[in-house]
Amino acid sequence: MWNIGRMEWRLLMRQYSSYSFVLLWVVILSLLFFIAKNDADFAGYTNVTGTIANIILYLLPLFMLIAGSFAIAGEMENGQWRLLCTYPLSQAMYVAGKWLGQWLGQATLFTFSFGVSVAISSFAGIALPVKWVIALYSFSLFLIALFLMLGLSVGAFTSTRWQALTVSVGVWFLFIMIWPTLLIAVLNIVPYPLIAPLLQAATLFNPAEVLRVAFVVELGGSAIFGQAYDHLIHLWQKKFRLILTVYAIGYLCLLWSMATWKLTRRKQR
Repeated sequence: MWNIGRMEWRLLMRQYSSYSFVLLWVVILSLLFFIAKNDADFAGYTNVTGTIANIILYLLPLFMLIAGSFAIAGEMENGQWRLLCTYPLSQAMYVAGKWLGQWLGQATLFTFSFGVSVAISSFAGIALPVKWVIALYSFSLFLIALFLMLGLSVGAFTSTRWQALTVSVGVWFLFIMIWPTLLIAVLNIVPYPLIAPLLQAATLFNPAEVLRVAFVVELGGSAIFGQAYDHLIHLWQKKFRLILTVYAIGYLCLLWSMATWKLTRRKQR
């Protein structure tokens, strides 16, 4: 696992395209921070805070899904995965190594971009609250971790990079773009007493929604979710960090098991 992770990290850090994403994130994050320059109440959850979080929520999962799916689908397409199958390496360790190397690499690149953007904002006279910066940074790292593993699962179920790209965009479109519309359409046809429990269950199914709720709760904006989320929000406020950690580990383990199962079946064929 460690050798796979080290190799994945080195490949990611040596690719010139990776540093184009660093420049992209520096530009995007700096522009987002400049939006908040005239916001007097930037410390809590405001419209500007929501805008920044939503833009990151739109872009980061898409990049991570594509990167994760290409990490496995690319090796299947060029035959490297079949070569690795001849070595005494379990598929569980292969997937874990892929995720570890990708997460460390992507987190390193994003951390550098985030730090440069915060520095640029400071030189421009924009006072960013420490709690807000930590919450946004943690929100981004959790997004990277969960959607990278989701991307690896997509790569395990596809055979070429073109298939991986198509499925990744489809998953991103479902979880990010049309999720609210899909929920409204489904909940309109269920009995009223079931709306609240189904809404909470659907939220737990989508990691992007869980992280968005966690980010809003951490900044004190939980009132925007309404009555349907009262029980869930009350639980989160009591044991916020524990619930988020357990959820992230559980979701990662579930996706890791799915990817391992699929790759093991392919190897047996």
